[in-house]
Amino acid sequence: MKTKALRLTSLAAIVLSASLAGAYADDSSKSSDDQSGDKQSQSASLDDKNSGDNKSGSDKSSSEKESSDSKSGDDSNNGKVSAIQSKADPLGLPIVGKVMESGSGTAGAQFNKTTLSQALGFVQKNLPEGQNNSGNEKVFSIDPAKLKLAEKVNLQAFFVSQSAGFSSTLGFNTTGVGVKSGNPELIFPNVSSPEDFNPNPANNYGPRTEWQPLLPGDFVNIGTYAKGTPLDFFLIANGANGGDTVFNSGGASANPDGLAHTGGFTASVFAVPQLNSPYLFIDFKDWWGGGDKDYNDAVIAINVGAKTINSLLATPEPSMYLTLGGFLTLGVWAKRRMDRMVPQA
Repeated sequence: MKTKALRLTSLAAIVLSASLAGAYADDSSKSSDDQSGDKQSQSASLDDKNSGDNKSGSDKSSSEKESSDSKSGDDSNNGKVSAIQSKADPLGLPIVGKVMESGSGTAGAQFNKTTLSQALGFVQKNLPEGQNNSGNEKVFSIDPAKLKLAEKVNLQAFFVSQSAGFSSTLGFNTTGVGVKSGNPELIFPNVSSPEDFNPNPANNYGPRTEWQPLLPGDFVNIGTYAKGTPLDFFLIANGANGGDTVFNSGGASANPDGLAHTGGFTASVFAVPQLNSPYLFIDFKDWWGGGDKDYNDAVIAINVGAKTINSLLATPEPSMYLTLGGFLTLGVWAKRRMDRMVPQA
């Protein structure tokens, strides 16, 4: 009887192994198809840029274009355009879209409701001004250099906080690194805020000004990008005042001083973890050589989607949890069946 029970258990394991192999094969095939489609999408995006018809990303919807071009008004989906837009034009690069007011639109309201206050408190505690924060694993738990979209996403970039003497500029690139290759575009021409040096989770913010145009939660609709799109984010140190030194999220080897100028984290490290949060936070250092290495000169959040966050954290997707759960259930069933078949002494 023991032999028969063991055979049943072995048979269950073989069936499960075959099922898992099939699932992985399907995923691999699907991934290959997705990547093929992504290349076509990115190619179409570059064609749009070359024609001059679309400066703000691949597959951008007409409603997003209208939001970027509008100088005033409130769109319930895309947000309300901030009355104060920076006039800075660093390096003559194109600007991807208008800055939207904090908490406006669907994306802005969701970010403020679920994440902003906790993010500001986290930054205040874990990225203190003037201290070497490079050893804090919480704010370096994700490597931004590995950022590649794991799903098609409508991207937004949110301003969180700033603690710097510079008036730097934030941008991004989907086909290169920094500003000397690919398709660099600006997101926030002037990353300056009246909340400078004072991340305030209590929402007691000062007014925007021409020289400090951003408040926590202000955001830009970047556009919709396909699965597989790589994203590089760069900071032009003091760009709003004519600076031209560029540091980017591509890692130490991609920066002119050979130093990594960005860290990355997600909401799962907050005091109240959000395990399926779609936001990737990137913290920048704007000084050549790192200076005090406090990495709080600019902190932004990018809505990259929960699947992308999971891939950066090497977290199994829900489908894998279901598969593992099925394996456990089958094992328990086989064990109980074997126990019933073994004669009691």
